[in-house]
Amino acid sequence: MKLRTVDYCFKQGVINLFKNRLMSIASIGTIAACLFIVGIFYIVAANVGYTLQEAESNLGIAVFLKEDITDAEIKNIEAMVSKREEVKSIEYISPEQAWNDLKDTVYKDNKNLLVGFDGENNPLKDSDNFQVKINDIEKQEALVQYIQTLKGVRFVKQEKDITEVIKGFNNFINYMSIVLIIILIFISVFLISNTVRIAISVRKNEINIMKYLGAKDFFIKFPFIIEGMLIGAVGAIIPLAIIYFLYDYVISKINVKFIVINQFLSFMDVGQIYSILIPLSLVIGIGIGIVGSRITIRKHLRV
Repeated sequence: MKLRTVDYCFKQGVINLFKNRLMSIASIGTIAACLFIVGIFYIVAANVGYTLQEAESNLGIAVFLKEDITDAEIKNIEAMVSKREEVKSIEYISPEQAWNDLKDTVYKDNKNLLVGFDGENNPLKDSDNFQVKINDIEKQEALVQYIQTLKGVRFVKQEKDITEVIKGFNNFINYMSIVLIIILIFISVFLISNTVRIAISVRKNEINIMKYLGAKDFFIKFPFIIEGMLIGAVGAIIPLAIIYFLYDYVISKINVKFIVINQFLSFMDVGQIYSILIPLSLVIGIGIGIVGSRITIRKHLRV
């Protein structure tokens, strides 16, 4: 195709956009509203997934050892567990360290109440344990089963329930996002079809003349596809701009006024969010515009 032809079709697409400005605005508004909701769901799903990853990196298992275990057996267990590929880190916690940690965290303002509980009177004297962090929470159960078979292990405590709740919520958000995106795409395609159909009816005589003069199908259809692409692109850019400032504002408010929530959730940087959201929104918006235009042209133009 010649560059001059492309330039003509592009200009005609822009002209059509302004000729049918009311329907164009309605279509852009609908796509913008749809992609705004899609963007919000994506941000929620992305941050839930990010929180899950952060939670997985902090969760782990505690391996408690038998009371009469020897130093050689402790080192042997540490070596055996460290060799496992799913193990991220392993740290031995002695009874003395466990007691000091408890005093520093729970009784830091009332340490005078604990005088006399050190040494042989340590309440945690049988609490020798390993704190094991894992790479993948999905492999936690297999690791627990392996550790339970090792000699000298009393029991293994795992914190899998919290992760399962987060994963379940994350899956729910993902499924809801997919269903919502499909519904919104159908609505957007319907509105763009109406916009293009009106454009075709307005230019019916002009199109017929072009057909009689031997204009190729592509030459007639391309301006309508350009029009749909522009509607989709503008409809995608508007919510991206709104969400950008809204996300920064909401996160800053949560960090300042809702510190409790901030302790349980981890938020992604806006740059990380937009590295996916920008191409996703543009592909969906422009894709809706192209599909809506092509369907309408094929149905009503019959060229």
